[in-house]
Parts: sequence; structure tokens; C-alpha cells
Amino acid sequence: MNNSAGLRFLKNHISNRVFDSVKRPSYAYIKITSLCNSRCKYCDMWKDKVESEPDTDEWKRIIDELVKLGVVTLTFSGGEPFIREDLFELASYAKSQGLITMVVTNLSLFKQSHIEKIAESFDFFGISIDSTRSEIYKEIRGVDWLEQIKENTHKIMAGLTDLKADVQVCGMVTISNRNAYEMHDVLHMIFDNLGMDTISFNLLDPNGGALAKELTPTPEQINYITKVIFDHKSLYPISNSKRFFSQLGNFDYRCNPWKSVQINEKGFLLVPCLLSLTNPEIFPDGRKIDLCKNNLSDVWRKIQKIYSNYASCKLCNLGCVIESAWSTYDLKFVINDSFCGSILPTMKRIRERNNGPAQSLSNH
Repeated sequence: MNNSAGLRFLKNHISNRVFDSVKRPSYAYIKITSLCNSRCKYCDMWKDKVESEPDTDEWKRIIDELVKLGVVTLTFSGGEPFIREDLFELASYAKSQGLITMVVTNLSLFKQSHIEKIAESFDFFGISIDSTRSEIYKEIRGVDWLEQIKENTHKIMAGLTDLKADVQVCGMVTISNRNAYEMHDVLHMIFDNLGMDTISFNLLDPNGGALAKELTPTPEQINYITKVIFDHKSLYPISNSKRFFSQLGNFDYRCNPWKSVQINEKGFLLVPCLLSLTNPEIFPDGRKIDLCKNNLSDVWRKIQKIYSNYASCKLCNLGCVIESAWSTYDLKFVINDSFCGSILPTMKRIRERNNGPAQSLSNH
């Protein structure tokens, strides 16, 4: 984490503890496109048709507004973000404005020429990979890409090592009943075989798609997963906190949805969150605001009441939401769980990776 980002995190934390009227978000998530070439069972987004999306200049203006609002990290998600040809341009622009830049990809569209661009554009590079077995990967994601993804990951890790790049490469694992009992193997694949820097777990959202409930892990499976991950927490830089794993399946948190700004593929701010789109009966005053026609900084003060109405909501089981909620008021959590428990071990692993023997792409 660079010094300016650290100072902005601290500024946000102090501001949100002292002032009640207008909150400062720390995280922003842009669904840069809803198009996807995976066919995941737990997500129906790949069924979306091509629709009008903000162009490059419109996204840059939205990024400017996020910076003005005090956002520290910006994640480009999808769909599959690499479908957008301007992904690297937008990420580089966001980084030049002082934002920590992140992306989550299925890595199917990776090209050798992307390595230098990844090093220049992203601070965090998340690769979705849920299984060590091709047949399970295909059952979950609907495509037979596991070996290709592993080969691409080897190339990225070798290339970033040669460049001495500080990019965090993270294995993004969605926990389901199909992969629950191979978490030990997944951990060792991510770290020992693929050489990634960190790993992040999310519990499958049973409302994510028409077939998602079929993949929901059982309480017994969750207990097994928790034990495996706790056994490995001291060995590997696992990004999730111990608090997250101790509450898997039964999270206790105060969401404060303003902490994580959600913007969809049409450039609409989703207030209070992604769930408000699919659950209007739960979020009756939820709103979509077109950021191509409205400045975010102009409307932010006006929508604080909507966010505050759902401050105590805890319907979401996504780690990015839950752990950012804990960090809102709990500075001890930020220092012990986030900084000492995840960031420092990951930085150490990256330093060891970059100071080790140079890797050759031909080795893989």
C-alpha cells in the first residue's frame, strides 16, 4: 500500500468516526461490463445481452468523481473485465489519480503482451479459480479452462518476477458444495504450484443465479473449510481475517453500505448496494443514479439518508463487504487483521518472490 493511500484510509476512518452527516466511502466497485465468457452455475450474468455502456471518457469522469469523494481503492469487475478493450487505459488512469487499482478476471483472455500492462496498471490482480480438478472447475464454471488458466498464471507470475513488479496476484475462490472438501488442495495449488501471492475466499451467494442454491455448502462443509483455513493461516498470506472465517455462514456485522460504492455496467450508482436491484421489497427506497448525467459529488450528500436506512443490514455474505464494514469503526481490526494479518505477510511474500532467482517463461 503506498503512503498516500494509507493516509487516505486513515483520513476516511477519522472522518467517519467524527462526522455523522456525510460519510466518506473507502472502496469503489465498477462493473465495467456485464458481458462474460464463463457460464458459471452460481451467476446468471453471462446471460446478459450487449447494451449501452459508458465510453472511456465517461468512465474517466466517474473515476475523477470517486477520487473527489475520497475513495481509496477501485476494483474493476464484470462480467469479464478483459472484454473491455480500454481496461488497461482506465486502470492506468485511475492509478495516476492515486487510487489503488484492482481487477478480478477469469484469465481466459490473457495474452503474453499483457504482462507489462498488468505491472503498470494494477496493484491487485485477482484470478478466479475454484478447483484443482478440471471436471469440478467445468461443473462450477461451465467451461473447461482450468489447465489454460494455470498455464496463464505461471506466465504472469514469471513475468512479474522478471519485472520485479509489486502487483499482488490473488487466487479468488468461491466456496461451494462442489469444492468444499478440496480446500486443502486449493490452498497448496495457489501458493505452492502456481506461486501466487495471496488468496481470498468468498462464500457462494445462494441468490446469485437460478442454480446457485444447488451449490450452497452445508454447515458440515463450512466447518471443515474453516478448520482447513485456520490450520493454514499462519503458513500462507490468506487475505481474509480470522473473524471472517470464525463467522462463516453466520456473519455479524453492521454493513454501512456507503463504505463500498457500487456502480453497474451502465454507469449507474446503485444505492444502497447491488442487492437493491434484485430485492426492491427489502430496499423500497433503493435508487439508481445515472453518473453519466449526474456528478457523483453533487448527489452524494443528498443520498446519505438512503444509506443510513440500511446501516444495520447484513444480508450480504461477500467478504469484501463484510470485512470493509468491520473496518469502518474498528481500528483494531484494521491494524491487527487487515494490516498485520494480511497486508504485511503478502508484501513479504512478494518481496521474496521478486528477490529470488529470475524465472523464465520456458520453465512452465
